Amino acid sequence: MIEKLLVNFRLVGNDRTKMKKQPIIAIVGKPNVGKSTFFNRLCGRRQAIESEIPGTTRDRIYSPVNWCKKKFILIDTAGIFSACAKNEMNELTEASVETAISEADKIIFLLDATSEIESIEIKISKKLRASGKKIYLLANKADNANSETIEQKYFQLGFGAPNFVSAISGRSVGDFLDILTADISTDVKEIISDDVLKVAIIGRPNVGKSTLLNSLIGEEKAIVSSIAGTTRDATKSEIIYAGVKIEFVDTAGIRRSGKIDRNIEKFSVIRAVRAISESQVAVILLNAEEGLVNQDAHLCGLAKDEGKSIIIAVNKIDVWPENEKKEKMSEFIYKLQKDLAFLPFAPVIFVSAKDEKNLKILLKKILEVKDSRATKIPEDDLKKLIDEAIENHPQIRKVIKFYQEKTNPPIFKLLTKNKEWIHFSHLRYLENKIRDQFPMPSTPIFIDVIETKKKHS
Repeated sequence: MIEKLLVNFRLVGNDRTKMKKQPIIAIVGKPNVGKSTFFNRLCGRRQAIESEIPGTTRDRIYSPVNWCKKKFILIDTAGIFSACAKNEMNELTEASVETAISEADKIIFLLDATSEIESIEIKISKKLRASGKKIYLLANKADNANSETIEQKYFQLGFGAPNFVSAISGRSVGDFLDILTADISTDVKEIISDDVLKVAIIGRPNVGKSTLLNSLIGEEKAIVSSIAGTTRDATKSEIIYAGVKIEFVDTAGIRRSGKIDRNIEKFSVIRAVRAISESQVAVILLNAEEGLVNQDAHLCGLAKDEGKSIIIAVNKIDVWPENEKKEKMSEFIYKLQKDLAFLPFAPVIFVSAKDEKNLKILLKKILEVKDSRATKIPEDDLKKLIDEAIENHPQIRKVIKFYQEKTNPPIFKLLTKNKEWIHFSHLRYLENKIRDQFPMPSTPIFIDVIETKKKHS
């Protein structure tokens, strides 16, 4: 299956063109009200490449959603509660609500229509009311009309009468989605300034994101600005390097104490999702001592799905003995090739943020992305390429037309009379042919298969 998923099908829920940020909507509520079931109902069946990597789908807590061409990113805070002792639940519930309030544009407050309101839900409602965010009260497990009694218990939460759904059966979910997305525009296109290359530095806590950012800023002294305390509490810094303005976003702001320390990774994911959606390039920072973990693979998959250019940076190589570095690097790359088989185009750079080692190489790779994303293949070259592909691969003769629709990132259209005639191996072959002549490092290529009955010249 990994081999199959090397092909970059265009995913529902993602417009990879110059993109207006998609709103983030979080689901909050006490445990066992059906948050994960509702999350899965809204997300449907996705062709998420990361899902084929063992262990990475079990705790996925975010997904792009497309409802009637209205797109948003959905966050399921239920993932935070996995493997927690019962006496930790309330603390984690409150912490997840605080995170949702901080990061989300809208919040779905999910209740169990078959149970009474509990004290923790009263606490949640107070925090939500004080936030000023748009809150949608939703009662789950309403499997029939008899479950939709609007009782007094709901009004003590301060959000009026709830909407009723059944996540398991899908009952009334569509009606609720119409309400939820009423103010989301179907037009997600927005001109991104060609003057600024936006780069998100993504990684788990203590992997060295802030150190890397500080070292990169120090690498080039022409600092344009340093902005802290934004609404998302991320840190943004701009530099000019080789004549190009680069805006770095560091997501390393989250710090939590006490029992939720071991859950910080899942809290910080929400911020990472936001940073990815607002950037053109994602630098995925790994720890040389620990290697790749599930959450890293998650974020790589999301960045690719969103059409972001990806650079893998392995930090803290200073901990490796000098005489073992070459061997360690080879081992690391070998493992990444297996675990991130869906990112064959992503370069791997070994750095030491502390010692400022190989940072110029990283910056040069970031600059390459600007041209890579803007690659427009001349029509004559593309026609020659498809003619050669047809000659060498008879099955591709089923293609009526093949052309490049967009750049940033590159998106191609393949027209055929029957989609079933086009196998994933054909698309992989075409992508490889394209990259042989136009490598486009760091940048995903998307090939959309379109069924048509019309004849094209």
